[in-house]
Amino acid sequence: MFSTLDWSVIAVYLVGTTWLGHWLRGPQQSNFDFFLGGRSVPWPAVAASSIATTISAITFVSVPALVFASEGNFTYLQLAIAGILSRVLVAYFLVPHYFSGEFYSPYDFTRSRLGPAAGQLISGLFLLGGVLGQSVRVYATALVLELLTGWTLSTSVLIIAVFSILWTWMGGIRTVIWTDVVQFFILLGSAIFVLCFIALSLPSLSVETWQTPTIESKLTVFNFTGDPRVAFTFWAALIALPFQNIAVYGGDQLFVQRLLCCQDQIAARKAVLLSTLGELIPLIMLSVGLGLVLFYQTYPIPDLYAQLVQDKPDRIFPVFIITVLPEGLRGLILAGLLSAAISSLDSILAALAQVSSRALGDRLLKIEGVALSRALVLIWGLVLAAMAVTYQTSELNLVDLAFTMTTYTYGPMFGLILLSIIGLRKAASCFPAVGFSILLVIILNHPGFIGLPYPSPLLAWPWLFPIATLCTLGIALGLDYLRDRFT
Repeated sequence: MFSTLDWSVIAVYLVGTTWLGHWLRGPQQSNFDFFLGGRSVPWPAVAASSIATTISAITFVSVPALVFASEGNFTYLQLAIAGILSRVLVAYFLVPHYFSGEFYSPYDFTRSRLGPAAGQLISGLFLLGGVLGQSVRVYATALVLELLTGWTLSTSVLIIAVFSILWTWMGGIRTVIWTDVVQFFILLGSAIFVLCFIALSLPSLSVETWQTPTIESKLTVFNFTGDPRVAFTFWAALIALPFQNIAVYGGDQLFVQRLLCCQDQIAARKAVLLSTLGELIPLIMLSVGLGLVLFYQTYPIPDLYAQLVQDKPDRIFPVFIITVLPEGLRGLILAGLLSAAISSLDSILAALAQVSSRALGDRLLKIEGVALSRALVLIWGLVLAAMAVTYQTSELNLVDLAFTMTTYTYGPMFGLILLSIIGLRKAASCFPAVGFSILLVIILNHPGFIGLPYPSPLLAWPWLFPIATLCTLGIALGLDYLRDRFT
């Protein structure tokens, strides 16, 4: 159903963004330029890039579906509590540590405090978590491309991967950041336009419209249930998710690498605090979901697409794009979605390449330089693409799938960063602590592995982050104390 105009808009967008990234790439003589942008990137651009990285295709496509679902509502918005708290803590407690030396990542900081082995351990956790978590974002956009274009899932993934590798290869982190800024404004503008389009398309929006039982239930924001098997609750947002968010904004190289591109810790702190505005994006996308509810109450979904939405509710917004929006705009939104996937992938490619380059090039192969870094970008791009294709058999919605994939590594990573700050006399204590933490999360996610008669996770995914963090911290400190006491 895409017209020549739609495809032309997509082509112009991709070519124009590629040219812009090339133009703003800056010098590329060393890994310091390639991975840290010479520490000369303006902090507002870093903040916009950080926000854009959180606005993946999952946010744009699946968050509206959380409201549109039969029992959906605005409870996802509670996660903003954790987002605000965690950014303040990262800005004032973690950023100063990362600027206390010539560190390329949080894992360099861990290496400097706990030794090479601990540095390799936390780097390995990041590499594993990066592949598991970010490949879901690629898969999410590939689903949209598959629906809108008729391409196969594998072809859609391949196109995303090719452009991601190209953008990262071309200019390193500076290209990634500036293309993120473009993507941020395109997707935000698209979402606001869709809200206005829906409002103007409806016959009326009277007070009575918002007082119907269906709409009133959709507007529920807070869920105070104490059931630990429910993900979107006030208690999970206040207690559990700050652990996950600090691990993201202060421990995941995908985000920290951007902060390290700032001139100093003051600029990095400003970037972290300004990125708090990104918590408005879920509100906008949830509002889009509510708009879709109102729209389809008036204009039912065409029969041709109703079954597609029933099979995968995440398709509701893509169906709206292709069946309702005018040509040209459809192309621009698809270009923005494609750019979001490319941005997510090239962001993680830059981070994966940097961490593995430090681990392999500097530590094992005694090789360094931009050539190795670009080779690693290519390798990781192929790995992520292959991983994305495997998710097509999952029955989880994309939001739960994305968060679940990170439960295995974020907790141990955050635990190791805390141990780096506290100080650990025997770094060898980190390894059994991390191993037990990952095993515990696997059991909680898949109790059937040990014969328990439960087909679903024992706890909702938010609670796995504090459990894994505290488990890593407690076991490592306990073993450290025992070794010091009895040896």
